[in-house]
Amino acid sequence: MNNLNDKTTNNQPNNFINMDILISNLRTEDSRNLRMMKNFKWIYFGMIIFYTLLMVVNPDPELEFYQRISGLCYVLSFVIFWLIFRKYHKEFREIDYSVPLSEMLSKAAERYKLAYKNFLMIIPPLALMDVGLTLSFINRMDNPDIISRILIIQAIYIPVMSISAFIGYLIWRNRQKPLRDGALKLLKDLNS
Repeated sequence: MNNLNDKTTNNQPNNFINMDILISNLRTEDSRNLRMMKNFKWIYFGMIIFYTLLMVVNPDPELEFYQRISGLCYVLSFVIFWLIFRKYHKEFREIDYSVPLSEMLSKAAERYKLAYKNFLMIIPPLALMDVGLTLSFINRMDNPDIISRILIIQAIYIPVMSISAFIGYLIWRNRQKPLRDGALKLLKDLNS
């Protein structure tokens, strides 16, 4: 990503170059996120259909009740993720760079804010996925104690989700936080 504090060699004020670079970087990141949200939306839509047919409505008599409940948890989790990605796809599709600069910068700063409400939004589908995963694997383990089996599954699931969240944070910090900080700085300069 281009540095937002690049110097200019043609004697133009640094703020104008920074604004051009910032807007260019915002467009690039918004475009990347639009494509990503669209792709994830369709991936989850496909997974909803696949798991519904495979685990929920499959007439196979060998498919046990707990497996159907597990599949239903997966499908509900995928539906919630699909709704989340659809919401963000719509938001990124409706970004308008023709609005006044201060409005565009404030919307960009809000868009790339690391908000706890976004984390709270993904807890239900992650919990449903956890239940589905636990139901899928609990009967495949040899340990006679059911609590031990659940704890073993959680000892794998929770670190994997925690590592995924940390990677997401690193991506935000490296790609999107500089955009947010740049937008807030330019917005402050415009308002002063």
